[in-house]
Amino acid sequence: MPCTNNNSYRPKAVQRNKLPTEAAPCKGLRKMWQSSEGSMVIEAALGLPILLTTIFGVLEVGHFLFISSAVENAVLHASRFGVTGGIEDGSTREEQLRDVIEEQTFGRVDMNTVNIETLVYQQFSDIGQPEPFTDQNSSGDWDVGEPYTDVNGNGNWDDDMGEAGLGSGGDIVVYSISYNADSLTGVADWATHSIDISATVAVRNEPF
Repeated sequence: MPCTNNNSYRPKAVQRNKLPTEAAPCKGLRKMWQSSEGSMVIEAALGLPILLTTIFGVLEVGHFLFISSAVENAVLHASRFGVTGGIEDGSTREEQLRDVIEEQTFGRVDMNTVNIETLVYQQFSDIGQPEPFTDQNSSGDWDVGEPYTDVNGNGNWDDDMGEAGLGSGGDIVVYSISYNADSLTGVADWATHSIDISATVAVRNEPF
């Protein structure tokens, strides 16, 4: 009986389950992340919104600070003009006052929407005070029918006795400017479309 050559026996290799290959999108992202170019793209995508937000924020803050400074400067120049009582031919004091404010705000304030108010008082202690009245029912407030002194002469009781105008020599005049400044870039419109900017100064007119 012929001998069987044991060396000729070759057992079949045991088939092993292969691990699942990595998904193509994940491999692509990994390659992009590992490559220098891919890193630059990702860094730009992450950093650009922050950079743009910072730039727009600086522009907005600078815009509102400039208008605020211009309004304060304008009200000071307007009061300096008003105290002298000067007037040019063919123009009123009110018109000249608006011209001064427009010039000092460098065209950054819309003169059609800006609110300019001037109130005249006899003395500084009267500023912001109500017109005197007789509190007949002791309520602490003026009620219809109670007698009062019509200081500003408008025919009504007012909680501020100031009279509209620029006054005459020796009068106390309060100059107020308020303006709703719009956003420069519109980026902050989700929070606020405009910011109320105001400035006030009180001066005594020179004798004239």
